[in-house]
Amino acid sequence: MEQNEQTTTRCHILAREMTRILVVDDDRDILFFVKLILENEGINVLCAENGSQALELLEENAFAAMITDQNMPLMDGFELARRARRLRPDIVVFMGTGHIYPGIQAKAQSVGIRQIFGKPFNFPHLFAALNEILPGGNLDSTG
Repeated sequence: MEQNEQTTTRCHILAREMTRILVVDDDRDILFFVKLILENEGINVLCAENGSQALELLEENAFAAMITDQNMPLMDGFELARRARRLRPDIVVFMGTGHIYPGIQAKAQSVGIRQIFGKPFNFPHLFAALNEILPGGNLDSTG
């Protein structure tokens, strides 16, 4: 029984490493930090500094999820989410924002955003959301 559990755990770890997450933010420090935290959990992360870069990556790569900033120049997170879901209907989209306001959740849902996170990120909450979609779902959401 123990060997089966180890094999299952290894399979989940390998599946997670092959699962890509796209992180989009115009703040390079946030990109670096989020990438570092997610890669520390064994997740394969690609980053984009704007919506155009993100769409190029989405055209060329499959992603399990995208975490995007709301407020970016040229294309905001809502428009990016709408276009991303058109290109990749199965992608799960999360959005981070420092500007939560009445109606934001409804607007987010209307373009296919699954969940909004306040900034700075609460990583246990983000990990809990990612655990729902990643193989094995055992990111450390306790902090």
